[in-house]
Amino acid sequence: MIDLRQVKAATDGVVAAALMGEAWTMPLARLAEASGARDAVLMRNTPSKMIAAVATDEVADGVAAFAAGRAPPNTRYSRVRIGPQHGFRVDHDDYGSDELDRDAFYQEFLRPLGLFWHANAILSASCDEHVELSFKRRAESGPYSRADAETLNHILPDLRAASRITQRLLDAETRGVVRTLKNRGLLTVELDRWGRVLASHEEPGHPSFPIDIVNRHLVAVERSCQPGLDRAISTALKSESGEIGLSAVHGLDGRRYILQVHSLPGRARDLFLSASAIAVLIERDRPAGYAKAAARSIAPLFGLTEREAEVACLRAEGLEFAFIAKVLGISPDTARTYLKFAYDKIGVSRQAELSALLTRLLM
Repeated sequence: MIDLRQVKAATDGVVAAALMGEAWTMPLARLAEASGARDAVLMRNTPSKMIAAVATDEVADGVAAFAAGRAPPNTRYSRVRIGPQHGFRVDHDDYGSDELDRDAFYQEFLRPLGLFWHANAILSASCDEHVELSFKRRAESGPYSRADAETLNHILPDLRAASRITQRLLDAETRGVVRTLKNRGLLTVELDRWGRVLASHEEPGHPSFPIDIVNRHLVAVERSCQPGLDRAISTALKSESGEIGLSAVHGLDGRRYILQVHSLPGRARDLFLSASAIAVLIERDRPAGYAKAAARSIAPLFGLTEREAEVACLRAEGLEFAFIAKVLGISPDTARTYLKFAYDKIGVSRQAELSALLTRLLM
């Protein structure tokens, strides 16, 4: 029998983590224990597959194996019908005991992991994806009962509130980055972990724009630019150190642009339907107004001269030395010298580090 007081106390820890913007992993472990489970898995699912997950430590390898396809087909995707309007659902709501005895996923995958029984609920949903919480109990502990599910339903409003809080905090952080990056370019786009477009803050499709959005993906109008565009997106999304993806693109009218892709940290973004990267399209031959304004902000911070700060800001945008020299009325070699001095004073050694630092400072 689940102790409602212990479950509520553990749920308070999950809500506190959400309010503080902290990871859910440890609070989930305490909630799993209070709920009579060995493990808990927070999943982002479609109707047919899991696409992201955060799991308690003991089951993490099993979740990774499942995500990699090293498991029999999970019949729960076809058998368990659960929605955001429902409460917790347990195994015997959808399976008979004889069916579980014959089910390959339960017998060949879960049982060797030391697990068998479930209590699952939807925390949030958007379009055809949802965030689902799964408590996983040892086989010898016996199944969750309908009474257990009703007890867990008492904490479901708080868990859903924690999910909304986390979503809103992540969205607020994304909006802050977007506001900063919009000053730099013509088009600003939010991308999820798989490079799919979540939102565009300007309408693509302008005749002079070198990229468009097709089937939720960024597509280069000039096809020869597509491999570089894809690499820039992949670089940012795979980076664990804030590396910025950069790609040179051009439109059919010959105008030149740079696509910058800035990664946003945090595994929770994969789960809570929030942006994992922001892409901004910058016109290479545009006036350097943003860089001058940014330079005035960072010069006193690092003890840079006006020229050093301007060169650093322009280089952080991915602009080449020939263009920087043209904008500032200096030679390319002089621009390189200013950048070297700026690197030494700021404490960085390459463009990606400079871009990541200035993005954080000017956000």
